[in-house]
Amino acid sequence: MYLAILAQSTLSVEAMRMAALSCNALVTANGTWQFHKARWIVWKGVLALLVCSVPPCLYTASLHLEDRTYFITLAVALLVAAGVMLIRQRSVEQLTVSPLRWWMYPLACVIGGVSGITGIGGGIYLAPFLYLSRWGSPKQIAGASSVFILVNSLAGLSMQVHSNGWKLEWDVLPLIAAVIVGGILGSFWSSARFTHRFVRWITVIVIIFAALRMLLKYL
Repeated sequence: MYLAILAQSTLSVEAMRMAALSCNALVTANGTWQFHKARWIVWKGVLALLVCSVPPCLYTASLHLEDRTYFITLAVALLVAAGVMLIRQRSVEQLTVSPLRWWMYPLACVIGGVSGITGIGGGIYLAPFLYLSRWGSPKQIAGASSVFILVNSLAGLSMQVHSNGWKLEWDVLPLIAAVIVGGILGSFWSSARFTHRFVRWITVIVIIFAALRMLLKYL
């Protein structure tokens, strides 16, 4: 959603990626801590996925892309994310965590690379496949996704700062503040006012709209 909205602005590509990764880290930092305190994070499985995802994330985050290449890549990534969100994720409450399937490791590499190059945290891709493989309970999967997004976002952000310098423009600071406030309000609304289905469809519509606009502009 951050990238879908930021793509309609006049921010540079580097500033967009940094802003999105910063927002990702802010949103997931508290969630990661809460899941950790509640002992829902299965660190062994999460660390194995991070070992595969962080190196490609660091590499792609260091790349400098032309605007056309970046926005076409981002549009495709957003359309895939929208498609993934529409997949019905059947959750199963289970007491034990299943071993990771072998294909999760190369998948984590791909997701890490996409995270670094676009600024998407990666959890939106990871969670459905964890559900598909019946790896763990919904809370364990949510905890794993939260850690995955946080670490990959910080890795991508640090590499971009190292490679391109600090490109987070002052115009983005209100967005950072809005993310903090929105995170608090969203926690209330998602549980008390809006259904998960409503939030999902609103997000999908915004993402598809922004992606199609990018494709029409840069193809």
